Amino acid sequence: MVAHGPTGAAGGVFASFGGPLRPADPAVGEAVRTERAPFLDTDEIPSPDGTPPEHAMQWPGTELQQAPWFTDVRESVIERRYALSAGDYLGHLSTISAYLVMAPAQREELFRRIGRVLPEVVEMEADITLHLARRRHEP
Repeated sequence: MVAHGPTGAAGGVFASFGGPLRPADPAVGEAVRTERAPFLDTDEIPSPDGTPPEHAMQWPGTELQQAPWFTDVRESVIERRYALSAGDYLGHLSTISAYLVMAPAQREELFRRIGRVLPEVVEMEADITLHLARRRHEP
């Protein structure tokens, strides 16, 4: 299938967006890490292609740069902040695969421990990483 722009020329734009949700307050983040440490090293999903977090271009942008079908790969970060109740934050954690694969009793104990160190309202960092890439025109 070939994408066509408004002029009918072959081409198109690929867009991907998403990002992690983390406590914005470093002290809250550290308290959560401390409680999580006996159970899990991290709840982050590593980059599928091994791109380190400090790299200028993150996955899937790195994969798009290597793909023969795309050019002009760009990455933008849209900063977002909002607040969740402690219960809603724990509800969010309950959707993350690192917690879902835990034994139920162990997961409940971990959530109890994390809930104990959370403030009533958790300020969240919810930046969205946007990747755009243009489809190469076929010769």
